[in-house]
Amino acid sequence: MTSGLNAILDWNYDGVLSAYDVDDPVEGIRSPYTVSLVDLVERFGNTRRRRRLLRGLLDFRAELHKAGVVQGFQWVDGSFMENVEQNDGRPPNDIDLVTFFHVPQGYTNETLAQAFPYIFGSVDMKEKFSVDAYFVALDQTTQESIIDSSVYWYSLWSHTRGGIWKGYLQIDLINSDDQQARLQLDQQDNGEGGQT
Repeated sequence: MTSGLNAILDWNYDGVLSAYDVDDPVEGIRSPYTVSLVDLVERFGNTRRRRRLLRGLLDFRAELHKAGVVQGFQWVDGSFMENVEQNDGRPPNDIDLVTFFHVPQGYTNETLAQAFPYIFGSVDMKEKFSVDAYFVALDQTTQESIIDSSVYWYSLWSHTRGGIWKGYLQIDLINSDDQQARLQLDQQDNGEGGQT
């Protein structure tokens, strides 16, 4: 992990990621924090349940990649990014995900959704992949619409339901470290005692 992010990626006393660097709130780094997929797995794959959800995320990303959706980034949030095990006495249910992507050449938003309905329109997607997924097309949407979407997701995800400021993460959509992330999950599984 990038050294400046190590402390930020620890849950604060509220059991969430800080929304900004409390030591440098004006000039410092702030949410969404850009991390690698391996960093995400290494930091948040600390229980079997969380690793199962991360495998679902990796499977979902693999389906996106098969559809040619490889350019862009994803915002990762939800109870997965919070210490819900301690705060609420339960594991996270899924991973909330917004994919900001470039539509593959030869497709429009509509034809892409028609060609891959199991990704872009399936009600079973959440059950199959354990991701609550949303999409923002970057090159077939107006700049105003992209700004509106970004503001919407930032305002929704920058606070808990109880109104506490919190941070979330950004990962690249390209599949350069997906395989390494899977290997990291396997290593974590093999090295774990009995933690659920």
